[in-house]
Parts: sequence; structure tokens; C-alpha cells
Amino acid sequence: MNYVKIPAFGETEFFEDAENKLSSVCFIKNSEEKSFFGYKELYEAEGFTLFEEYLSGSHRFAALRKDDVGVFINYFGGSGDISVVEEKECGYFSYSDKAGAPIYTPAITQPELQDFGLSYAVRLSDGRYLMIDGGGGFEPDSDELFRILSEGTDLETPTVAAWILSHPHSDHYLTFNDFMGRYGDRVKVEKLMFLFPEADDTAHFPTINDQDPRIGDISAVTNFPIMYGLIEKYGIPVFEPHTGQRYKVGDAYIEILASMDDTIHRTKNINASSLIFKMALGGQTVLFTTDGAFSHAQLPERYGKYLKSDILQIPHHGFQSGTAEAEIEGYKLVAPKVCLLPVSDYCAYTFFCTYKKGTRYIMRMDGVEEVISGDGGRTITLPYTPSPEARRETEDKFFRGLDDGGAQTWIFSELSTAREEDSVFSFLNMTIFPTTVYADIFFEESSRIIRFLKIKLSGGCIKILSIFGEEADGNALYFNGDSLKRKGIPENKPFAVRFRSDAPIVISHKDHKESYRSTVNR
Repeated sequence: MNYVKIPAFGETEFFEDAENKLSSVCFIKNSEEKSFFGYKELYEAEGFTLFEEYLSGSHRFAALRKDDVGVFINYFGGSGDISVVEEKECGYFSYSDKAGAPIYTPAITQPELQDFGLSYAVRLSDGRYLMIDGGGGFEPDSDELFRILSEGTDLETPTVAAWILSHPHSDHYLTFNDFMGRYGDRVKVEKLMFLFPEADDTAHFPTINDQDPRIGDISAVTNFPIMYGLIEKYGIPVFEPHTGQRYKVGDAYIEILASMDDTIHRTKNINASSLIFKMALGGQTVLFTTDGAFSHAQLPERYGKYLKSDILQIPHHGFQSGTAEAEIEGYKLVAPKVCLLPVSDYCAYTFFCTYKKGTRYIMRMDGVEEVISGDGGRTITLPYTPSPEARRETEDKFFRGLDDGGAQTWIFSELSTAREEDSVFSFLNMTIFPTTVYADIFFEESSRIIRFLKIKLSGGCIKILSIFGEEADGNALYFNGDSLKRKGIPENKPFAVRFRSDAPIVISHKDHKESYRSTVNR
């Protein structure tokens, strides 16, 4: 911090660091409301002018300016934290937007997603759009986005009133580069909003320059210069959104609830730097969490019931970011009727999301009438009311997805220890997550039962093994009187085996058909 010495009021727990070349943050724990006013007065004593101040619940915010420097002070009564951000070359105070005549119904379009990625085109009532991220930068993403912007209104030139980039992961911001490179001369982007770290900031975010062999060069070192070059080419004003700031984009009102300000000191996970914001439009509220986490940003503690929103974008594509416990606490506070889930149906219900505790909770939560995922693309007009069939259709997708993954209980009988091949099974795990399978072996004499054989399966793989071999742990529990190690395998005895797993899987035997498999639909 350059203008005021922090901490100034005897605080002992604080963090100070530069977010990038323009902004820095000081985060103070275990503070009091009076310190908020104290820091505001210290900046005013240094010649800063109060530009904006508000109280929302137990959250206080103040914005001050001096020449081209902006200062943003937040106090969160729920968590007892204060953050003080200084930004050079600050454009927040000059931000303005003039809405045109209200001639369209506001709408949110989620383009079709072949896999995952985050892209939302929000149509404002004057026909301009608010863009949120855009996706992974593939040509189909850009083509689809241009089609949406062109066909959604009758404006002569498709216009993006503001383009918000949440964080520098390729499946969120790279479409901006490809889209502007191919369509920049045919559209108008009036403003760009993002708060990114430096391209080589591996100290805070070690994975910022990761390469992806499946996709190509997604490194920030390579792609940030391309982004900045396009910004300069088309003369797009850039604004760095900080926690507490409020923006009016057409008839949409946006409040930044969390940003890199709040998390740069907490974790090296770049998802945690994501912008989280609440939007009011068309008589409804939408909470966009992008890839942020309720736990990293301390949303439940800081905002409480203020998180309540009609529509929720499920964080991090439903893959979970942060802790499941904080997600569930946050979902109860948001209490949405509609959820937006930026993944394909396959990822949402079969391969990934339903196996994350927090995501499964919100999918099944009372009051949630519809979960809208990315198959086929979807546009909803605001205010939006789900159809009477929406809940049933979401339930059908949920259970169908689990069924597509297999079953959690499998039983094979008419086996014999006389045949070595009768102990060899094929295990197929079609989810992305590793899972553990337990096997119980039954004989004619109940005293011979063998329990809790443990088999570990990697995600997305097939594994063939003997349940009596070394790959199966026959003594996995600390104490198991019925373990394979203690009892051994009796010779020439018929047996049956029951397999149990945490996730749906498929188990088969080349010579024997299963006697029973569970149904997930229960």
C-alpha cells in the first residue's frame, strides 16, 4: 500500500500483496466496524475523495479516488474481515452506460456445450448483450456466439455492452481471443471487465501457464498478449472489477460479491480468483459464481441471506470448487428455483457432477424446479418460470445418468474355487472419479464367509483382476475377523460374490452372467 500505512489500528492478522501491475490488496482479519471508518478517514486525510458508500446487511463498502488512483474498502461484519484495495489508472469512477429504448424481453442464452466451458449471452432490453466468459476458444464456440448475437436482436451491428471475463482458465476466456480475431470487425464491444493476475504469476497461481496436450497452447504467457493486442486494436475500455463495486449495464444491475481481492492470500487455485457477482435483470436475480467457491470467498459468512437469488449458476461446472460443506450451506442461502449448469448432460449426470456431494445436493434440493445444462443450447426469457414438467424432466436426467454409469451392487453365483478363472472379473468405471469396490465371498458354510475384500478403481478405466489375487486387498480393515488373510480360500468349494461400490460401475465375468445387479433408481 502506498498512501496509508496498514495495519493502522493494532491488527495483527493481515496480508498484503500486489494482484497485478495496477492493483494491490491488504486483507485484515479479526477487525471491527470502527476500523472501516478509520481507514476511510485515513485516506480522506491523504486527499482522497469519497465517491461511493453503502451498507448492505452487515457489509460496508466505500470507494474513494485521488487523481487516477482508486481505493476500495470492504468490511464484512459476518466474518470480521476488512479488505483495502488500491488501483492505479482506475477507470471505475468514469464508468458509465447509457441504455437504449426497452424494446426486447431480457433473456439468458446458454450456448450448446459439447463438453464443458462457461458461456452466457445475456440480452438486455435495448438489444445489446452482456457477455459472461465465452468458452474455450474453439471455432464452433465463436461461430455459435456470433449467431446468437446476430439473431437475438435487430441491431445493425451486434453489440456487447460489457464483456465479463471471470478468470484466466482457457474454457472461460479464450473464446474472446478467437471471436475478436475472426468477428471483431463485425461486432461492437463497448467495455471489457476482468481482474486477471500477470501472465507469469506462478508464485500465486502455479498452474496459470499449464499446457494442455489435448487442446494446444493455453498458457497465459502466450494468450494474454493476444488478448491485450485485440483490446488495443479495437479500442475497448477495460475495467478491473473489485469486490463491492456495482455496475449498471443497460437495465442489468451487477454487484461484485467476490474477486481475486478476497482469495489471492487463501489459495493457489486460480479458480478461486474468479469473479462472483449478483445480477438483477427482468424482475429476477441471478447469482453467477463462475468457477469461484463458496468456501474460498467466504460467501455464506459474509453475505448470509443476501445471497438469495431466483437463478443460480452452479459453481465450477458442478465439478465443485472448495468444500462441499460450504457449497451446501451456500445453496441453502441462495435457495434458487432454477439452476444453470455449464456442462453437457453427459458430464452433468453420467460422468462427473452427480458424484460431487455439493452438486448432487443442489440437483435434488427442495425448491429447485429445474437444472438447465448445456445440451442443445437454451434461451430463457426473464422473468423465467419453469414449466410444470421441468422438475420431472430434471429428475429423469438425474436417474438416467446414474443408470448409464452402471450399478452399485453386483452379485455373481454358481462359482467354484476349483476353477481359478471363476475368481477373475472385469471392472468398468465410467465416471471420472476413482472409486472403491468391496467384495464379500459367500460359501455353503456361513462360517467361511470372507468380507471386505478391497479393490481400488481409477476413474474412466477398465480393470481385469482376480479377487483372490494381489491386486485385491484381502485384509484392508484394521480388524476384520472374516478377512481373506485370516481365513484363506477353501479348495473345491462353490461360492458367490457380492460387490459394492460408492459409484455406479459395471462388473462382468467372461463365463458367468450376474445373478443380480442393483437399480440406481431408488
